[in-house]
Amino acid sequence: MAIGEFSEHSGLSAKRLRSYASEGLLAPAAVDASSGYRYYSPGQLAEARVIDALRQAGVPLADIRAFLCNPSQEQLGLWARQLETDANNRQGALMAARQLLATSKDSSFPISRSYLKERHMIKLRTAGRTDIGQRENNEDVIVSNDRLGLVADGMGGHPGGEIAANVVAGVVAASFTGQSADELEAAIRAANWEIRERAVAQAGLEGMGTTICAVGLLTNGQLALVNVGDSRAYLWHGGSLTQLTHDHSVTSELVERGELREEDVRNHPYYGVLTRALGVGSDVEIDRATIVLDEEDRIIVCSDGLFNELSGEEIANTMAGGGDVAALVDELIAGAISHGACDNVSVVVAEVAA
Repeated sequence: MAIGEFSEHSGLSAKRLRSYASEGLLAPAAVDASSGYRYYSPGQLAEARVIDALRQAGVPLADIRAFLCNPSQEQLGLWARQLETDANNRQGALMAARQLLATSKDSSFPISRSYLKERHMIKLRTAGRTDIGQRENNEDVIVSNDRLGLVADGMGGHPGGEIAANVVAGVVAASFTGQSADELEAAIRAANWEIRERAVAQAGLEGMGTTICAVGLLTNGQLALVNVGDSRAYLWHGGSLTQLTHDHSVTSELVERGELREEDVRNHPYYGVLTRALGVGSDVEIDRATIVLDEEDRIIVCSDGLFNELSGEEIANTMAGGGDVAALVDELIAGAISHGACDNVSVVVAEVAA
């Protein structure tokens, strides 16, 4: 059958059939070499309907490929239970969103004039910038305002990486009001869901994801710190630089277990491979901490494009030179560029100010 006839019998559009073929899921039985016309056999109708049903259920393409090689009711049962778990998680996220909305509008909740006064008295002074480096496109996104400093490093190739990073930046910036670290974590989980839904709904975005590292100012003047992936946060305190976050990567775990030396990380075949990222699963494990900053302290939030080019000592030397947060951002990025900047480079520097 020609693709038009097969489309009519299967109920799948020709565009969708071509998409499945390009992903290696439903190859035509024959292709006319001279015209490029595609022909399918009647025996492929059932397979086409199974593929489409699984895609509508949100099953990733790679999992569908594996299933077609070894179909089983057991696997379908596992997916059914996962969908039920996902639905419950989404319902919980919606309930949390309703509570947050109610909190912001109902005077009986803890958001009050004293809260607004406190927010007015304390703010986060930030500056941030992202540079494309030697890449063809920039998949990094930053947020830099008076309550939030955030860096997201997208992955999955253009345009997927950019979309994933923009989703998390937009959702977190819109959702976080400074009420609690729980609020910041909930915003990240909501962004994780949004990235997954966009990847399922739009062709070409399969596998997209992003890291995130962010600091948010809380009403008590403390900072909530969260991270997923290998974007980092550093603390500059008393003339010393300390890494606050843990890289969620294969090589980082190997170093922690004593199976890899730090100096050999860049040459390892799994260098840059993440063990956690937003958008790759229905749920995500988020590292979080609460920080109290002294008057002279500063937080650096950055993508791997910075620390892959500058050593900890070089970052510390830049911070020791002083200057306002904007000047420090410019100097750090300039340092990475002077070393080659093979990747996108993104930096946010933050300090608490009355």
